[in-house]
Amino acid sequence: MKLITFEGIEGVGKSTQINLSKEWLESKGHSVKLLREPGSTKFGEKIREILLSKDSNISSNTELLLMFAARSEMIQSYFNEDAADFILCDRYYHASIAYQGYGRGLSLKLINSLIVGLNCPKPDLTIIYDLDVALGFARKSGDAIDRIESSGLDFFERVREGYIALSKSEAKVHLINADSSPEDIHSQSIHLVECKIKLC
Repeated sequence: MKLITFEGIEGVGKSTQINLSKEWLESKGHSVKLLREPGSTKFGEKIREILLSKDSNISSNTELLLMFAARSEMIQSYFNEDAADFILCDRYYHASIAYQGYGRGLSLKLINSLIVGLNCPKPDLTIIYDLDVALGFARKSGDAIDRIESSGLDFFERVREGYIALSKSEAKVHLINADSSPEDIHSQSIHLVECKIKLC
């Protein structure tokens, strides 16, 4: 099993790229499982509703711990050798570093201790789609805004800074400029997969 995670702020086109990558891998004869964070399990989806609801008046620490609760359940349910040749995950623990760490200002040491303590498997490849924050939100204009998306532009500037920092500090984390056509971004994405993961 190979784990590829897809990251980025709002409006970068992650969903489009994940689906294109799934189709491409399947065309090569590989089995693929799509997951999303928070969510992917019944328990995780209930947590997702709480996290994204504007009615949820929760602290940043609670937000972090709920994210990891959903993540732990997803790992236990799906991360095994029999799941598929590839697991493609829409956000993973790098999102906690970017959103709750850089965005909310929580301790990166605490977040990393949760990653290690819960034995979160390391991705074989993480692709971060990078885009100007204002442009990302312009792409989503007219869409309903959830609790996290309503955190403000300054928050998302910090999240973006976190993602950029991760791309510079971890060898398996790579940044792609998302200010391009979906086809061009997909071409860059599959090039990364081909170069970084040996496909049988």
